[in-house]
Amino acid sequence: MILAILCKGVTIVKVIKTYYPKVRAIELFMFLVYGIVVCFGTFLLWVKGDLSFERWRTFMLIGLIYVLFCIFLSFCIRTQRIELTEYRIEHKLLGLSCRSVAFSSMKKVMFGKVNGSPVVAIINGNMEKPIFVPYLPFEKDWEEISSFIKERNQKVIISM
Repeated sequence: MILAILCKGVTIVKVIKTYYPKVRAIELFMFLVYGIVVCFGTFLLWVKGDLSFERWRTFMLIGLIYVLFCIFLSFCIRTQRIELTEYRIEHKLLGLSCRSVAFSSMKKVMFGKVNGSPVVAIINGNMEKPIFVPYLPFEKDWEEISSFIKERNQKVIISM
């Protein structure tokens, strides 16, 4: 168990469980796409008869932009986590709390899609719009998370 103490306050938040994303498949897919692009691009340069060292080096330097972007995405995905505390669920990204919902205010938790991406929508009693928490890359943990939510709030309707 982890304890977080707020400065200038007596508030102690006990983190019951922290879930970290599973990113192995995502990183493997990024590497596979880069490999395909490099092989296909080199092949096209060779077919066109334009394959010189200078052209190939320029092509690889442009590919470095893709690699740097993938490293940044991977870093962002790796730093997100879901924390279950005594009173709320928190989704954190880059160490900052993005979404936080108290168990007592939850009315419904359901699986859905936003812009084609699977999400878990939490309908809060205090707000009209649902709060979306990512389903991926926490897909294997949501059964345990939803049972914890049900344990803390028996009135919530969970449809996953």
